[in-house]
Amino acid sequence: MRLCILALAALVAPAFAQEAPKAPLTPELTPEQKLAQYRHDQINLLALKPDAESVLAAAIIADSDPDEKNRPAALHSRALLKRAQTIGAEDVLVWWVTASAECHAEPKTCPQTETLAKLEHLDAENAAMWSLALWHAQQAGDAPGARAALASAAQAKHYDDHFGAIVAALYDAQGVLPMSDDLLNATGQNASVDGYRLISAAGLAAVLSLPGYRAIADACKAGEPADQLADCAAVAKKMAASGSLNSERAGIKLREALLPPGPELDAARARERSLAWQTLRISELAGRLATEGRLTRAYTQALAETHDESQAVYAVLRSQGIALEPPADWEMPDSALKNGP
Repeated sequence: MRLCILALAALVAPAFAQEAPKAPLTPELTPEQKLAQYRHDQINLLALKPDAESVLAAAIIADSDPDEKNRPAALHSRALLKRAQTIGAEDVLVWWVTASAECHAEPKTCPQTETLAKLEHLDAENAAMWSLALWHAQQAGDAPGARAALASAAQAKHYDDHFGAIVAALYDAQGVLPMSDDLLNATGQNASVDGYRLISAAGLAAVLSLPGYRAIADACKAGEPADQLADCAAVAKKMAASGSLNSERAGIKLREALLPPGPELDAARARERSLAWQTLRISELAGRLATEGRLTRAYTQALAETHDESQAVYAVLRSQGIALEPPADWEMPDSALKNGP
């Protein structure tokens, strides 16, 4: 029946072409409206996928625009995160983002006990996970629990804030929907499509901050017992080698505050100098990283393979023939480690 009606309309339409009134022109969407529609469609498509990380990406993107009125309840961030938990019950990124959502909603006594239990099950060798247990215990006034969490962090094998993995997942997920030149222009960014995907992924991941640094800083103040400060030094060493620029900075600064004069302190200061050099050099390349496909690919491929932000930075610097270590006569600016790239 529908095909017959369409065929009849096609035959009749020319006879009335002169008499029919012209349809009003559709108003041009503003750049903000175009981008809102694009995000809406991204969320819809990602939510249809069967894997946890696509649904998790949909939840993160939806959380960046919580007031979007045309989105059904099932496509709101909280509902999508619940679905990601069901699909990815053993996916550490799902529970890491869950912890972030809980700490943003209820900053005290977070993450929830159930979320911490899932993270301990999945990520017990990660000192960053124990920093969240430390924060929870501190906020609950549980001094023995806080001390035990710090000791567990000191004994863990590594420190991973999962920033690189989340950026890589978001970058990949945003490819679910092509971006036209018109949409790219609507962003107002001087970037290629892939460069904009990287900028957007990094921005979304940066919002997922957690109180782990603060918890460690509160536990590692001068005057604490020697055994506690020894655990702090062990955690700081793992942070400084984490592969996440922010965690590396925090770890280096804590190491410098805790170490006595000697070879270890000298090594920490040398690492601070190298990190400052690398940070400044990648900052100088930021514009090209967003616009030049070769540099964007160098960064995103290394990040996809390693989930290590530092390795992605190294890949870009090497591609440009830039040394990873500063010249012997290079002087580190005072502000070099205060701001990221």
